Amino acid sequence: MSETSKIKERYLASYKKFGVGPKALRFRSRVAQEVRFLNLVADVDIEGKSVLDIGCGFGDIIPFISAKAKHFEYTGIDLVSEFIEIARKKHPEHEFIIGDYFGKPLQEKFDIVLTSGTLNSNVEYPMDCREKAIKIMFDHAKEAVVFNMAGGYPQPTNKEKYKVWYANSLEILKFCLSLSPKVIFRHHYRMKDFTLIIFK
Repeated sequence: MSETSKIKERYLASYKKFGVGPKALRFRSRVAQEVRFLNLVADVDIEGKSVLDIGCGFGDIIPFISAKAKHFEYTGIDLVSEFIEIARKKHPEHEFIIGDYFGKPLQEKFDIVLTSGTLNSNVEYPMDCREKAIKIMFDHAKEAVVFNMAGGYPQPTNKEKYKVWYANSLEILKFCLSLSPKVIFRHHYRMKDFTLIIFK
């Protein structure tokens, strides 16, 4: 089974266990989800922009975007078709796509490309995997890439049994700075979590 298939199966198992809610998306709680979303949108001008949300789940970040911008074009993409079906019902005014973005990116570019939690899986060659995904987002963004990751500095302990890979946040920051000198690094809001914004 491919890594993508394994990730999809884990989310489906969570969905079957918890139903529609943050825990189905593997957040510990609604508060944990909200803190991450608030930090994702804190430093980005979204008004009048097109936004791509990779691993969008149920589209739960939309209210946080709406709190910052009256006008925006939102597109969500997710591996799990069940999530997309629910998102379309909850937010019929927005576009939702079933797909593996990092495996097969959309040709269209967006002003802002963002993702929450999709870069956390404990896969083989984890740093290479993250760098590839960040570069894909950067290449498909017109203005900014925004993402969060599990990890920090010093790097939290990683063990093979963990489903989450805790990144060295300074290594991730260094890679982002190799793409653009215009970077915001948010490392203050939660233990073992950080957010990066890369501007073109």
